[in-house]
Amino acid sequence: MSATSPIAAAETYEREMVPAIFARWAPDLVAEADVHPGQRVLDVACGTGVVTRLLAERVRPGGHVTGLDLNPAMLAAARTAAGDASIQWLEASAQSMPLPDAGVDAVTCQQGLQFFPDRAAALAEIRRVLVPGGRLALAVWRSTVHAPAFAALEKALAARIGPGKAALPPFSLGDAEAIRALVVGAGFRDVKIRAEVKMTRFPSAERLVRTAVTGAPSMLAALAGQGPAELDAIAREVAEATRDYVDDDGLAFPQSSHLITARR
Repeated sequence: MSATSPIAAAETYEREMVPAIFARWAPDLVAEADVHPGQRVLDVACGTGVVTRLLAERVRPGGHVTGLDLNPAMLAAARTAAGDASIQWLEASAQSMPLPDAGVDAVTCQQGLQFFPDRAAALAEIRRVLVPGGRLALAVWRSTVHAPAFAALEKALAARIGPGKAALPPFSLGDAEAIRALVVGAGFRDVKIRAEVKMTRFPSAERLVRTAVTGAPSMLAALAGQGPAELDAIAREVAEATRDYVDDDGLAFPQSSHLITARR
């Protein structure tokens, strides 16, 4: 299968994955961040900016929001989606942010922590840029056990390349106590973790599989590496496994995330 260009992947992510998944969770994460007009807020691993845009609305008037991501294509899509919203977009690693100490009042990160090569370093950087008493709000998926369609996708992929290689990276940090240990270990206090469930919706199981391949190839590289015939077969297997999650609008299945809050 030919590789999807970074720009095309980012556009698919914003067009398909954001409304199907991430836009449903963004208001909850912004609420957990508890930001107010006039505050300075940083959205780490902002992707195409679904959380960043909501934050910008919350801090008006007088506030300032920065969306940080390592992927320039994602940031390009974020700029387009944000229109004339007053947001600073910054291409940088979460593990080494070109930002001053104690410069922001709150930090959000929606489904980014599990992808950082050095999670402890990223959390240490987040703590560094927060003001004393500043608020951290994270969202991290629970395991695929709590997301039936992705569990079916993982199973179909495992039958072809083995369970180890088939493990889906977005769900790699599903243990609440592992997350707690990371956040506490970085020096945060008042750590609270809550599990929530929302419905994820795609027009069909096939659309979920195709979107995962074209809209998030860096996250699901093993899936993107399957040939057309294998992808067709995987889509059929996921559709069969998720028949009970189909309604009149398409595929609708529960997906659970941990929401984590803490203070510097």
